[in-house]
Amino acid sequence: MQLTEQYPKEQQEAMKKMMTFQMIYMVVMLGSLFLVITPSSRDAVGRLLNFALIPSIGFGYRYPVLTIILTGVIIGIILSIPRYFFTDWVKMGKMQNTMKAFNDAIREAYRERDMKKINKLNSMRMQMSMDQYQLSMNTMKPLMVISVVTILFYAWLFVFVGNLPYNYVAFPWDYNINITTAHFWIMPYWIFMYFLTELVVSYFVTMVMKYIDFSFKLRKLSRMSVSKATD
Repeated sequence: MQLTEQYPKEQQEAMKKMMTFQMIYMVVMLGSLFLVITPSSRDAVGRLLNFALIPSIGFGYRYPVLTIILTGVIIGIILSIPRYFFTDWVKMGKMQNTMKAFNDAIREAYRERDMKKINKLNSMRMQMSMDQYQLSMNTMKPLMVISVVTILFYAWLFVFVGNLPYNYVAFPWDYNINITTAHFWIMPYWIFMYFLTELVVSYFVTMVMKYIDFSFKLRKLSRMSVSKATD
């Protein structure tokens, strides 16, 4: 009886924490969005960052495409390293396998029209969803501050592109593009270049770190197994 009384309380506390985190995250993201879409605040941030970024990666407005690529590289690294260390990859893998087994089980239950099994699995679905969300929340918490940093860089790029003393630049796929008006589908070319670089770098850094980290752990487990076998 004690467990049945305790479980709803734990579930309610977890739901309250999730809702609080969602509200905080939404406020942070809305504030960041307001910063980007409001020209006055965006220009103020951009002018402030100009003092540090123009001499370092701005190159005095001489190589705008290289500046955009370097910004994407920096943001990709800034995002991928903390995300890797704050993600429980083992737990995530176990949860993915559990969800796969759960989906197979509930499909089989519906196919067999086993209502008792369906009800039991549906009662488990909420807890599994909460565990999955909790894992995502633990990963996203430290990234909120880092996301604000990326928004500042993004706002600076708006100011950087707007302050270029010329409009036409050379991109890898076209050597004569008006950087202020050219679009790739609905996205300006320079934004597309920035996000593409960020995604590629973030994926590559994560894969390299995962390979090094898991290789080290596997070698450690192998040494421990050999040590136990020889004892």
